[in-house]
Amino acid sequence: MKKLLGGILLLLTGLTLQGQILNFEIGQVMPKFDYKNSNGESLDGLKSNNRGNIGFGVRYSLLNTNWHALLSANYNRHEAEGSDPILGNYYKWDAKFIGLNLGIDYEFFRPEVNRNEQHGFSFYLRGVLSSEFLIDGTQNLNSQISDLNGVEEFDKPFYYVRGAIGINYYISKTFILYGQYMGGRSFLIGKYDNKEQLHFTTHSISIGLAINLMYFN
Repeated sequence: MKKLLGGILLLLTGLTLQGQILNFEIGQVMPKFDYKNSNGESLDGLKSNNRGNIGFGVRYSLLNTNWHALLSANYNRHEAEGSDPILGNYYKWDAKFIGLNLGIDYEFFRPEVNRNEQHGFSFYLRGVLSSEFLIDGTQNLNSQISDLNGVEEFDKPFYYVRGAIGINYYISKTFILYGQYMGGRSFLIGKYDNKEQLHFTTHSISIGLAINLMYFN
């Protein structure tokens, strides 16, 4: 895992040196756990808790148009808890993930550069493919705490399809403030030995700062 995280950081560092626009953001992620046991039964009364997330990435203008390609990394924490009043069980999951995202977006109504300045609003639509890797996590079942590392449902990457809508405010041609909503759903790739499955549906709201390196000096 350390080699993987080091590789992601090295890749983003290298691309940052060539990237046109840097993005830094913070926000809140609202996950929903969709867990089914080996009998295909879902857990009732499972409540998710909102947690913070951070991310950074690089965007590239495609052929000097309003289309952009995006590569980013993020840190997310997913937490949920619940109980079974009939059996008297209590359960809680707390999982921390590092994600790698590849996306494309289109920006509408981008302000023109006027007298070497750029001010105003625009908005964008974005599609993203993501993979998230567990870096740390615990499971609490009736006060018995265990490590999630090595647990089959968490042992493989979670893959997501996500969509986002955001609004930009150009402070200048160099600095851009933005706000974003993103929603997505995980899907499974690979073979699982039993019928237990875990999916996530996520909603996140974030604010960020973008820096256009073409004009940064």
